Amino acid sequence: MAKNKKKRRSQAPIALVYFSTMVVFIVIFGAIAIKLMNEMVFEPETSSSTVSVESNNPTEENNQTFLYMVKNDKNSLDSVMAARFMPADGRILLVPLSPYTTASADGNGQTLDQVFQSGGAKETVNAVSEALGIDIDKYMSMGEECFENLCDNIGSITYEVFENMYYVDDDSDDVVNYSKGDKISLEGSQIRMFMTYPKYKNGYSQNVSVAGDLMKSLINNGFKLQTTRDNLDSIYSNLLEESADKNFTKSDFTETEKFYYYLMDNYDNPADTLTPTGTWSNNGYKFTVDGTFKAQIKSMFKIDE
Repeated sequence: MAKNKKKRRSQAPIALVYFSTMVVFIVIFGAIAIKLMNEMVFEPETSSSTVSVESNNPTEENNQTFLYMVKNDKNSLDSVMAARFMPADGRILLVPLSPYTTASADGNGQTLDQVFQSGGAKETVNAVSEALGIDIDKYMSMGEECFENLCDNIGSITYEVFENMYYVDDDSDDVVNYSKGDKISLEGSQIRMFMTYPKYKNGYSQNVSVAGDLMKSLINNGFKLQTTRDNLDSIYSNLLEESADKNFTKSDFTETEKFYYYLMDNYDNPADTLTPTGTWSNNGYKFTVDGTFKAQIKSMFKIDE
């Protein structure tokens, strides 16, 4: 009687199990390997010491006080202008000063013009600091031609004459002849003439207010012009080259250049004036800033005591 043969079990299911297990293992291992490779190789390493990108938005730390002095060919001061650059507030505050301003509170000291003639720009900076009760960060003195070129490079302004004007210059024989209400386009030489006109009815105090109004208009108008924006670097380069005594350089301008563009992009009329108050001597040749204005300028300039 023949023996029944045992059926031999197929090895296929076992092989399929091993193969499936191997595939799952490879997939899982591959995913882990890719994740580790991304973290170790492809993803940049982050650190708390990573340098952040510098912002172009200014802060109050970028505020600076400038002093500009314009002298004539006799080395006498034509005009003096303090300016507070406050880009975070969108402001350039102009403080026009008479060359006949005294540094001493009692009004008995030398005028700014006298200090300039004897001690130059640096001593004048010290005198202005004493007169206004503030520190000056940067200063520059320039001649007539340099000032006129600066104005022309920024642009012209339209000005309405507020009183009849007639004057013949003894040195140049130039004639000033305008009627009240005349509207004229002023270039650099005319701007300087209106700032220094010696026959205003209200005396030298009028020169101060006129200087402030003209420079405010020039800056606000110039900042709206594309040509000013396009040529800002060359305007400052020419100014630095043509000016006389100064304590700032092209690199100083480069550090703040982006803040000028910030003003141009975000504010229509950044410039404004802050005209000093005080008393004139009886003969009208000496002006003393009062204590009220000294307190006001510190507040407006955001200067801590």
